[in-house]
Amino acid sequence: MRFKVLRVCQSKAMSVVPQEVVRFDLEKAAKALGDSGYLITPSEVMIIASKGSVEITLYINGRLMIQPAESKELATQIAAGFYASIESAKDKAA
Repeated sequence: MRFKVLRVCQSKAMSVVPQEVVRFDLEKAAKALGDSGYLITPSEVMIIASKGSVEITLYINGRLMIQPAESKELATQIAAGFYASIESAKDKAA
């Protein structure tokens, strides 16, 4: 999946925005992430997944918030692996 990484203000967080229209089934994504070793905090509008010291927030539209992420290169690497883990949770109707 193609995406764009943006620094969030002056923080150590990065926002990752898909470059295509995509929607995720958050229940399926939470299951896939749990199976991949992430600790999951679900809600109705997003999932907070953590692994090690990294916390990733996933929104239904595929947008991610990654923190901490010191560089765009690191955020790109994290996002690519994260999206690969939730590929099966894509809503095919989007």
